[in-house]
Amino acid sequence: MALVAMLAVSKDGERSRGWLQDRLWGSRQRAQAQSSLRRELSSLRKCLNRAGKDALICEHHRVSLDLSQFKIDIRSFSDGENFPAPGIRVAGEFLEGIDIPGEEGFEEWLREQRQVFHPNSLSSIGTAAIQQVALPQTDLFSGQSLAAPRFGDRPALAVLPFANQTGEAANDYLSEGLSEDLIDRLSRLRWLPVIARNSSFAFPAGSADPRTVGDRLGARYVLEGRLRQAPPGYQIALALSDATTNTTFWTHKKPLPREQSQDALDPIVADLVGALDAQIDHQEQLRARGNRQNRLEFNDLIWRGRWYMNHLERGDAEKARELFDQALALEPDSPEALIQATYCIGWTIWANRGNREQIKEMRRMAHRAIAADRTDGRGHMLAGIAELWLRQTDRARALLRRAVELNPSLSQAHAQLGCQFNLCGEPQAAIAPLRMAQRLSPNDIQGFFVIGELALAHWMLGQHAEAIAEADQSLIRRPAYWYAAVVKINSLVATKNLPAARRTLDELLAVKSDFSSSYIEWIPFIDKRWNQKLAEGLSKVFPGGGGSGSVVRLRA
Repeated sequence: MALVAMLAVSKDGERSRGWLQDRLWGSRQRAQAQSSLRRELSSLRKCLNRAGKDALICEHHRVSLDLSQFKIDIRSFSDGENFPAPGIRVAGEFLEGIDIPGEEGFEEWLREQRQVFHPNSLSSIGTAAIQQVALPQTDLFSGQSLAAPRFGDRPALAVLPFANQTGEAANDYLSEGLSEDLIDRLSRLRWLPVIARNSSFAFPAGSADPRTVGDRLGARYVLEGRLRQAPPGYQIALALSDATTNTTFWTHKKPLPREQSQDALDPIVADLVGALDAQIDHQEQLRARGNRQNRLEFNDLIWRGRWYMNHLERGDAEKARELFDQALALEPDSPEALIQATYCIGWTIWANRGNREQIKEMRRMAHRAIAADRTDGRGHMLAGIAELWLRQTDRARALLRRAVELNPSLSQAHAQLGCQFNLCGEPQAAIAPLRMAQRLSPNDIQGFFVIGELALAHWMLGQHAEAIAEADQSLIRRPAYWYAAVVKINSLVATKNLPAARRTLDELLAVKSDFSSSYIEWIPFIDKRWNQKLAEGLSKVFPGGGGSGSVVRLRA
């Protein structure tokens, strides 16, 4: 029933297979979800395709309902602009009584539909009754009147239907399916409200400028896309605009394979979500930084705090913590304030090599964030980091994997999963999630951390040339990153290049004069022999060194 309803209310009676899988079987593994969808479609075809003309059309990437064969009450009750139409009385809620326990994607979709298809009074008319008859139907979504929702000072994003500029009408479903998948994945970024498809798709591609779209939908940002031919496949071109200024501040092009299976498109959509996450995040930080009001609103406190945090300096981290504390004072149960405050605690612990009690405080805050919003992968990720530092590896791995399940585009969760493998002595397993993190967010301000972990993995595997190359890239981005410098020194020592190792140590001490053995001792390897091995390599180039004990005198 839910599957038929999802097709019946879509603009052309059509959905992508991936879209249906994510909402109806999102709690299952992909292979299980695909199997469940195939089984359900097989049953539905037996029920619906019996009158000589197929009512349910199942293709490789999409599923559609021939709307001309159905009478659908919510379309009949619309005048093309409003639901219900003037003079029409509707009883009950949309899909009243239907529930799919445990499927949050379905519940979220159902809430969105009920905001659009709402009853206005009691009547004998049924709710969402669908009868198979041969009657014409009206287009509910053409010229729809949309009242701008209220998001306060939170940014919201509208994703418009992508324009098919390939010259092939058969690609209409591909361009629209990509924009649908983006809306679905972006909705997992819990800090960013994403306008529902029913509202944003009321604006055909190129029909309105970003300011108009933003005004009507209450969106601060508008994303437009174009699908083009780019032999041997296609190309998607994106433009992200600030609706308040009507200016485009980011454009991006991404090649698409000619193969159009969900498995081929999923990584591309994940990459695009990671890029959009970073761009809107940065834009909001700049906006908050430029706000000169004496009394900052809640979201200004959050974004200004993030701006200070991203400087990665101790003084700025203290300012960030003050701003996050003010945000928590305004909204003590806000998931966003709890997550950002936990981020701040975590950075301070890493920078100062904090003790177990501080790590436990971070874990408590992370679990408060999880309780506030269990669908936000960032809370699970932060709890996983705390467990990792407490050397609770099974808990850490489970939490980090849950973070990735909740938001496959959360690059930091992939990076921390790779870090977890390194600290557990499994460097080969670390490389894939670290590479994924790089791909999802290539311009991340904390990219030096990911590259440093790659350097460590290669060093642990004895691949010293690769470790030196990765460490160099990390140090280019952040010269004071002692972690990458120590890995590089150890790899240079292993290759008998002691002069270069000494130069690297001198460069490290020049930018980080307080570096000492406590840094290496603090690294939470499960097997402490890795700490000792790093210390021994470093001691061979320290002035007057040569023995494993000399590293403890680094501060001098």
